[in-house]
Amino acid sequence: MKIILPSPAKINLSLWVNGKRDDGYHDILTVFHTINVFDYISIQQSGQLELNVAGSTIVPAGGDNLIIKACDVFSKHTGIKPKVSITLEKHIPIGAGLGGGSSNAALVLKGLNMLYNYPVDEEKLMEMAAEIGSDVAFFIKGGLAIGYGRGEKLIFYGKHKFDILLVYPNIFCSTAEVYKHLPPIKREMGIEDAERLILIPLMKGDLNTLRENMWNDLESSRAPCIKEVMEAKKVVEDVVGTKVLMSGSGSSLFAIVDKNKKIDITPLQRKGWWVKFCSAI
Repeated sequence: MKIILPSPAKINLSLWVNGKRDDGYHDILTVFHTINVFDYISIQQSGQLELNVAGSTIVPAGGDNLIIKACDVFSKHTGIKPKVSITLEKHIPIGAGLGGGSSNAALVLKGLNMLYNYPVDEEKLMEMAAEIGSDVAFFIKGGLAIGYGRGEKLIFYGKHKFDILLVYPNIFCSTAEVYKHLPPIKREMGIEDAERLILIPLMKGDLNTLRENMWNDLESSRAPCIKEVMEAKKVVEDVVGTKVLMSGSGSSLFAIVDKNKKIDITPLQRKGWWVKFCSAI
């Protein structure tokens, strides 16, 4: 039996940092939405666990890959030691704040659960996913969600359709470095704030208010890569003529665009940047 699963990217429609925790992580409040940019994962039974990566020379194929960690977590919770061959076909840019690695881990958990006849339910899958990384659990369901705590605590709101121009300016951002260079922030943004600022305008289809309210505290990081991303952001804003936001810890940039508005992306393509029109799913 062979299972092939699309592994979607996400954007953060907003990300607020409420301060640093005693465990070294930051308390955040964020709004996620999956988008139709995909890696592809195939899983089939084999004599041993193996991972093959196509489409990238910098994604590790060993124990550092979140896919292998997902297999370990699955084994720990189910008692089933996966003997599978996994192939990851990589299309989501790496170090881009699009959650590709987290999505891959979540989809492998789902795929293993299917392959071994559903030993756990979705709620347990999400609990297992949260052990792997902060936003892995989000990808078990996808769609629209608010994440809080480290981003692993989730409230889901279904799916909403909107169109996006997504740009990866060929800058790699390390999440750890971005947070390490973040100036001190102390505030108390809550779930109601995220609903008022982002979810309600989105649900009403009020894209102008949504754009106006979008925010990402990580754009204020003093990490060297963020300085480069902010320079790229100005270029993208000049091209699209509307607000542009960095997704997650960078470096991808996105704008919510009107479907009927023509945008000439040639200046961005001339720079050799990865540019894609896509939509929320």
